[in-house]
Amino acid sequence: MSEHGYCPNCKADLDGGSIWEHFYKLTGSEEKADKSAEAYGATKEKGQWGRAVGIYDRDLDRTVAWFCPDCHHKWGRV
Repeated sequence: MSEHGYCPNCKADLDGGSIWEHFYKLTGSEEKADKSAEAYGATKEKGQWGRAVGIYDRDLDRTVAWFCPDCHHKWGRV
């Protein structure tokens, strides 16, 4: 099951890998990985980076759409 869903056009999985694993590879320490991942609300067991690119509207001060890095499809925010 994907935490970030799938592209509505090409159906690519938009999970980008484990947040905890990223910090473990970066630091080599489980303790440091735990602390860094916690800042993102992630743990060793859950929490994925998202691959969809947010399209931000400065005037509205919010994300208004998403962009798939695989097929370049753009869709509105739900």
